[in-house]
Amino acid sequence: MNELFSEQALDIIEHRYLARNDRNEIVETPEDMFKRVAKTLGENKTNELYKTMIEKKFVPAGRTLANAGGPTKLVSNCIVLGFKDSMEGIFQTLKDASQLQQQGCGLGFAWHLLRPAGSMAKTNRGISSGPVSFMRVYNQAFGVIKQQNRHGANMGVMSVDHPDILEFIHCKEKEGDFINFNISVGLTDKFMKAVFKDEQTPWMCEFPCNRESDFEGEVQVMLPRRIKRDNREVPTEIIPVKMTAKQLFDEIVSAAWSNGEPGVIFLDTINKSNPLPANGKIHTTNPCGEQGLQDGDVCNLGSLNLGVFVKNKEIDWKDLEKTTRLAVMALDNVIDQTEHSIEKVNTTMRNNRRIGLGIMGWADMLIKLDIGYNTKRALELAEEVMTFINETAHNESEKRAVKLGSFPNIKKSVFAKIPDYKKRNAAITTVAPTGTISMVFDCSSGIEPHFALAYVKTVMQGRKFYYINEDLQQALKERNLYTDELIEQISQTGSIQHLNLPEDMKTTFVCAMDINANDHIEMQAAFQKHIDNSISKTINFPNTATKKDVQSGYYLAWTLGCKGCTVYRDGSRNEQVLTIEAQTDKNCKSGVCDL
Repeated sequence: MNELFSEQALDIIEHRYLARNDRNEIVETPEDMFKRVAKTLGENKTNELYKTMIEKKFVPAGRTLANAGGPTKLVSNCIVLGFKDSMEGIFQTLKDASQLQQQGCGLGFAWHLLRPAGSMAKTNRGISSGPVSFMRVYNQAFGVIKQQNRHGANMGVMSVDHPDILEFIHCKEKEGDFINFNISVGLTDKFMKAVFKDEQTPWMCEFPCNRESDFEGEVQVMLPRRIKRDNREVPTEIIPVKMTAKQLFDEIVSAAWSNGEPGVIFLDTINKSNPLPANGKIHTTNPCGEQGLQDGDVCNLGSLNLGVFVKNKEIDWKDLEKTTRLAVMALDNVIDQTEHSIEKVNTTMRNNRRIGLGIMGWADMLIKLDIGYNTKRALELAEEVMTFINETAHNESEKRAVKLGSFPNIKKSVFAKIPDYKKRNAAITTVAPTGTISMVFDCSSGIEPHFALAYVKTVMQGRKFYYINEDLQQALKERNLYTDELIEQISQTGSIQHLNLPEDMKTTFVCAMDINANDHIEMQAAFQKHIDNSISKTINFPNTATKKDVQSGYYLAWTLGCKGCTVYRDGSRNEQVLTIEAQTDKNCKSGVCDL
């Protein structure tokens, strides 16, 4: 087994996924781990699923690797929790969230469901401190849980219709604030049209009043406000601001340009493909943005490793189909093995039976096929590959429904219109970020281009892993171009575009910073056409990018039908997960370094 995985992969498996006893001693090998997972999820295809995983074709998400078939309850990576707009409701959700965080679940919250700062409560005539103040309470609670080494990530979303949107946009201006949340602004089609028509009328926010308000049943219409607070988070001044949609959008762009947050999600686009509209609107996503979910809903994840399916510079479609069907089976079985601490979550999960089959190794597949990431052929192939996976996965879900039954909420779904239609899962495909599992499989993450052809990745506890692209090393050796001096040069920038190398190699071996933002967005849009849910992807900008560049990127993402957009301008944060070392460690072998 050890010869199948790199040193850094084995190190990650040991630290994150191998079972341990009560004394925190490892009690299984990597081979044991994969056998444990295959036995738990494989039905009568245990050996096939085991072989598929050790051959690096498919792997479920990290929570499943760690817990499936083990003593710890299996939980999901992605959960969304709603609020009741009352003190009792807010803190009940915090209680539920804290229990789920302790289990390691990732959570999403829609803060626009809470009334604006300064609103009066009907019951006690108190004044609301506003959603951002409650998000700070949640952030502090999750920080305490994190100190116990049991935590998941979090997403906070606020609609651009909410009067406190300006405070939300700027809440992470100071690096380290709200450290336990990613944040995204929910943009509507109405807002985006107003922005790009440059409408000169002031943007008016709308908030529906609830039973706790003197104006129950009405919709409050007000200007966005700037909120000043004292050191106890009490609002001391609330200042309405007359601003156009374009001016408000400029503040979102400026904040994202400065440090990568907030991201944006396109709420109307997400809800156009909501498979369960009878259960209400989707207001937010999971922490990495690839799963738009309703209150209490869940998704478990897993990914196909596309690069492995290239053989002799051709895609092995038959193997890809077989593996896709195995993956749907495995992820469907995760649902029945999963038990969360909150019963509402368990009920919703089993009624909808969502799964999140995604992909990784896309950049590897392109390189192995000698196709540049930022080419027309790559966009065409993206649609071809994702159409094949999506149709195969849905077909397998239909087959399983004939045998095992449809998801219980199918009569409430968009599929109810189709006579006698059966489907096992309400939604099936997505693209998660695949950070750690892609490191285990030594492949590129999600649908991202390679960040660099030589780089350092910093993971939890500050541990570092050094990477050099193996396909590039092989290509250089085949052309008798490989030298230690050349690798040293590549490690300086992570790119080969500045080097005296054949043009066809430069076309094929591109990395994130060699590609302009539009190419990133067009790739995301190509995949989005054939995916049930959404995509976790970063649109990388060079440090020299302007705010206008970011604005244009958001507009292109919206017009092309993307469900969200996250941008990052290189060097805009003091701490980055991925960095390029000025000099490669001399102990590097096959992308592994002894630190």
